[in-house]
Amino acid sequence: MGLRHHLAHTDGSISADYSVATTENPPINEHAVRPQNQQNTNDILSRMDSDYRQLVRDRILARESLIRAVFSGEQKGSSLPWVKVMVRPVELKGQIHLQFSYFDEKKDITKNYLDEAESKVDEILALPFRNIFIESSAGNLQVNISKKGKALVNETKPLAATTDRSHDRQKNKILTAENAAPFLKAVGIMTEDGRIKADMQRKFKQINEFLRLVDETGSFQAGSAQPVHIVDFGCGSGHLTFAMYFYLREILKLDAHVTGVDIKSELMDQLQAKSEALGWSQLNFQTGYIADYNPSIAPDVVLALHACDTATDDALAKGIQWGCKLIVCAPCCQHELQEQMAHIEMPDPLMPVFQHGIFFERMGDILTDTFRSSILRIMGYRTDVTEFVPIEHTGKNLMIRAVKTSQPGNPRWVEEHREFKAFWKLTPYLEKLLEEEYVQYL
Repeated sequence: MGLRHHLAHTDGSISADYSVATTENPPINEHAVRPQNQQNTNDILSRMDSDYRQLVRDRILARESLIRAVFSGEQKGSSLPWVKVMVRPVELKGQIHLQFSYFDEKKDITKNYLDEAESKVDEILALPFRNIFIESSAGNLQVNISKKGKALVNETKPLAATTDRSHDRQKNKILTAENAAPFLKAVGIMTEDGRIKADMQRKFKQINEFLRLVDETGSFQAGSAQPVHIVDFGCGSGHLTFAMYFYLREILKLDAHVTGVDIKSELMDQLQAKSEALGWSQLNFQTGYIADYNPSIAPDVVLALHACDTATDDALAKGIQWGCKLIVCAPCCQHELQEQMAHIEMPDPLMPVFQHGIFFERMGDILTDTFRSSILRIMGYRTDVTEFVPIEHTGKNLMIRAVKTSQPGNPRWVEEHREFKAFWKLTPYLEKLLEEEYVQYL
C-alpha cells in the first residue's frame, strides 16, 4: 500500500490519491499513512483514515445516510462477472436492508440483504471494478482506478438529499417546480407564478421519467471535470433537450455541451433564443438532417426520442460510428421493415397474426426494434428495452438504452442475429446504413 495524497479544491471537494497494488488487494481494514499539514481539511480527512476500500465500505454500510452506490467498469487486465452493480437502502418490515442489483449484458438480478449485507459489500469490493460512485447525505464519494492501479478518490460536500427506502418506491422526480423553475417557464411548462400548467402535467412526467431512465444507466458521474458532449436528434420542441442540459449542468455539475438538431429552422431559432436568454452558452440548436450532421467533436451521447421511421436508424448509426458511450432512443412510427414484410412469404403458423392489419403493424414495430437492439449488442453495447412512460401518457412509450461496454463482434450476438435474420428473411435499415467496417460482423 502506497502513500495517499490529498488536495483540497476551491469547491470544497477533497481529492485523495491512493497507490494500490494491481496484483493483490490489501485487506479491507488496512490503514494508510496519514499525510501531514492538514490544517484546513482535518474535519473531512478524518473520515479517510483507512484505504479507499474501507472508506467505500463504511459509506455504504451507513444505511441511514446512503442514497445509492454504483460500481462499474473493469480495471485494466481484469474481467468481471457483472457490467454494473448498484446498491441502495430499502426498508422492509421496519428494517433497513441493502438492495443489490447486478447487471450483465442482457439482464439484471436484484436481491435484498440484512444480516448478510456486510459480507456482500466485501464481495463487491473484492472485484476489480474501475469506478465507484457513492451518493450519500453525508457527501458524495467518487473512486476511479487508473491504468497504473492508482485509486483517485474525490469527496464532495454533503448535499441536501433524502433517501427513499420504500421497496417498491415511487419514481423520484429529478426535476421539481422548485429546482428547475427558470427553464420550465422558458419552455412553457410552468406558469409565471410557479405552477406546472394543467396541459403540461403529462409532459413534465415524461421529462422526469426520461431523466430517471438515463440516470439508471450510470453513464454520468457527478462532479467529473471531463467534458461531455450530447446531441439530441429530432429534438422538436426542445423540452427534453433543455431538461438534459439542466440535469447535467445544474444537478450533476458536469461540463456538458448539448446540441439539439431538427429540420424545423424557425423552431430551432426560437429555441436558440430561449437558451441565450437563460445564459446557457453550451446549449445550442442547429437546423439539419440527422444523416448530414457532422460536428467537429464527436458526441459522447446520442439521444433520439420519437424521430420518425428510419430517422431513428440514422441516429443509431451515427452513435455507433462515433463510438458513443451512451445511445438512447424512443422510436416513433415504423414503416420501412413493414414494407419488406408485405413482400415476403410468412411462415404458415404465423398467418393468424398477419391477417389482422393492427397485428401486422405491431409485429413490424417489434421486429424493427428487435433488430436494432441486436445490432447494438453486436457493436459492443449493453442494450435493454424498457417502458418509457405508461401507455396512458403516450402511445410512443418504448425506449432502447445502449451503453458501450465492449468491442464489436461478440460471436454469441452475431450468431443470434444471423439466425433471427434468416428466419424472418428481412434486412433491417440500420444494417444498410452501417459502413463496411461494421457490416463485417453481421
